[in-house]
Amino acid sequence: MIKIIQLEYFIAVVDNNSFTKAADFLHISQPSLTATIKKMEERLGYDLFYRTTKQIQITEKGIQFYHHAIKLVQNYKQTMEKMYDLNLSDTPKIKIALLESTSQWMSQVLARHHAEYEDQRYMISEVHDMNEVTDSLLNFNHHVAISNEEIKHEHITSIPLYKESYVLLTPKDEFPRKQSMSIENLPLIVPNKGSQVRKHLDDYCTRIGIHPNIIVESDRFETALNYVHRGMGYAVLPRVYYQSYNARDLDAFEIKPKMIRALYINYLKKRQHSDNVKSIIQYSKEYWDI
Repeated sequence: MIKIIQLEYFIAVVDNNSFTKAADFLHISQPSLTATIKKMEERLGYDLFYRTTKQIQITEKGIQFYHHAIKLVQNYKQTMEKMYDLNLSDTPKIKIALLESTSQWMSQVLARHHAEYEDQRYMISEVHDMNEVTDSLLNFNHHVAISNEEIKHEHITSIPLYKESYVLLTPKDEFPRKQSMSIENLPLIVPNKGSQVRKHLDDYCTRIGIHPNIIVESDRFETALNYVHRGMGYAVLPRVYYQSYNARDLDAFEIKPKMIRALYINYLKKRQHSDNVKSIIQYSKEYWDI
């Protein structure tokens, strides 16, 4: 059986391309390191390195083993960090998957939550792909996830929070004020393929029979707004995000015909959630007056 520390020794040799330098880095003797690698090779049944009097070279199998070793060590360290977190506190981190557009109101929810649960810590991630959101809940990677589509899965509870329209964000005073605008033929700045917002936009354009003139695709709304400021095009974003600091100096127009989405808060049914987690769900519902 090969141990994690042996994998770390092997990685150090590869990274330093030298047994001597690796031994210095690991603060062990070179003969001890050499013996460890030799034992690994005997157990594996193949050589990890070609050795000459002047240099070492990693073998093809050694390269493949190196990639696996990196992943194993990283997974081990991540697992130990999570175990350490459990020992630090009786209240482990609450892990929440958000959409970029929901971070503003969720920060208010968490501020209220933290005022009541002062020892609570949080880990916030942005997850925009619906499949990733679902998998993260099913694999216990997140306690709670926000999505802009209902998750229809027998093991997941998906609660609607609110509905909002999409808006077209333009530079200040570029267009005369009016109630709504069509996005047809306009140069657009939109999220990348795979995001929930992009899926909504593509479905919308297909439904009303237009071909969007996409100039820039971006992972983040904040980046999209930078291109709007530069005059490269107009961003299609959720209305709630327009209330954020980054968008307040732009104009927002309702899109004609309307483009609307619903936001959901999701959690795994079979997971035994603490009162701390349950209260975040409740506070989110209360924020939107549900």
